Amino acid sequence: AGLTTPASAARVNSNVRRHEMHHSIPPHEVYRTLMADAKIRILAAERVLNAKKPRTGFAALDMEFVYLQIRRVIEDVTFGGLVREEARYAALRGIEKTTNPRDHGDPKKDWQAPEILKRLVSLSPHALPVPYKDGKEVLPGLIRYDPQDIDVNHARLIDLYKRSGGFLHATNPIGADFAADVDSQRKRYAAAPMENRRSLAFLRKLLWQHAAITLGEHGNEDPRAPANPQLAWLINFGTSLGPEVTLIHGVAA
Repeated sequence: AGLTTPASAARVNSNVRRHEMHHSIPPHEVYRTLMADAKIRILAAERVLNAKKPRTGFAALDMEFVYLQIRRVIEDVTFGGLVREEARYAALRGIEKTTNPRDHGDPKKDWQAPEILKRLVSLSPHALPVPYKDGKEVLPGLIRYDPQDIDVNHARLIDLYKRSGGFLHATNPIGADFAADVDSQRKRYAAAPMENRRSLAFLRKLLWQHAAITLGEHGNEDPRAPANPQLAWLINFGTSLGPEVTLIHGVAA
């Protein structure tokens, strides 16, 4: 499947800060804000990772900073999907609440990225960003964007999220052999730079040029029922010199 957009489609740049978001802001503006945040974090993580000397003074702390940014980028991706399929997601949470009275069922209170991602992919095969190639004019005034060949699935994002979280918490020293645990931690931190390079390269390929596709309006049917994609936002992070992100409205085809 590809994406089409008029060649004259308006491009809008954004470096909107998080605190400017409000429920009255159009969903595409909220999504673009999340992507601007993701871009800033990728660039910051790359600067720290590629620095000749530890920015914090300690290599281990630098790695923890990078892991934190990776985790936050995945949260941006997750909440971006939630913004696009808000009505379907809310309907699903209502169904889940009826089958589990202990479930609050309120999408506004959901925060765990792995659980949200699992729900989103059950709602739409287009829940994750779709990296695209440079556009080609197929008809006068009409540009087609084909998807990149990249393995993208929610399991990989969840794995990165959990791996990153493993570096953001201290280990209980009475729960295991302390000396063995310290040795294990040293090995993990020694492997961290290479692991983080792979993770950031993947997130760059996933997000730098991608389409965010939505199934459109949700009626009274089961939110998990098959539906055709309706809308697409084409995102381009542009240069690595600043936080600007460009969004173009397209049509999924």
